[in-house]
Amino acid sequence: MEIRKVEPPDVHEEYAEVNVLGGVSNLIHMHKGNGWKIPITYSVLVPTQNRRGVHMSRLVSAIQRNSENERIEYSMKDICKDVNRTQPGCRIICEIQYSYQDQFIPITIKMREKGSIQYIFRRTGITACPCSKVMVGIGHMQRAELTLKMVSRKIQDFDNVAKKMGACFSTIPKAHLKREDEGEKIQEAQSKPKFAEDVVRECLTSFSIAISIEVRSFESIHLHDATAYWSRQENDDL
Repeated sequence: MEIRKVEPPDVHEEYAEVNVLGGVSNLIHMHKGNGWKIPITYSVLVPTQNRRGVHMSRLVSAIQRNSENERIEYSMKDICKDVNRTQPGCRIICEIQYSYQDQFIPITIKMREKGSIQYIFRRTGITACPCSKVMVGIGHMQRAELTLKMVSRKIQDFDNVAKKMGACFSTIPKAHLKREDEGEKIQEAQSKPKFAEDVVRECLTSFSIAISIEVRSFESIHLHDATAYWSRQENDDL
């Protein structure tokens, strides 16, 4: 007597009245370029479309099949295209630590198969206070973090963005400095004293496609931090 294997019902396909986004997050996979590799943290979401659940294994497989390209954004688009064949409406988020000079630049990229790409870049710099510079001839210095969010239909050059963001500060910190290097670094910062607000304005001048810019200055002589913020939507209400 032949015993036939009965496939269990696919509960993912059961009807659900309320549609939600479902998928995978915090999935780390190695992306390969031409002679380089970089780990990427992925989040992939799709609408349930009146189904009970998302087929997560298909999302993971799409990432694994499309993890080799000279540009990360091309792979992201291919992943979306792959997923959309069976689960339409795919949206993908990638988070990377991009090596630039002696810093690692956190970059977040959000996109779908078609349409604009949203980028979030974070860059660390140093500011010197213009107020104390005027008062006593020395601007107190502190590390600051610049966060730039922008939307573009073009793929961005990470090196160029990091360079232009770095130019917004009084100077940029370095991992290795000898005593004479430290002196030069201090003099450079003192020659370009900037408030957090100044850094935001300079960033906006360099990136006309920005949708928001934020600076947090980790103050050296205050018990609080200084912050400055601009967004395209909120600026219309100022």
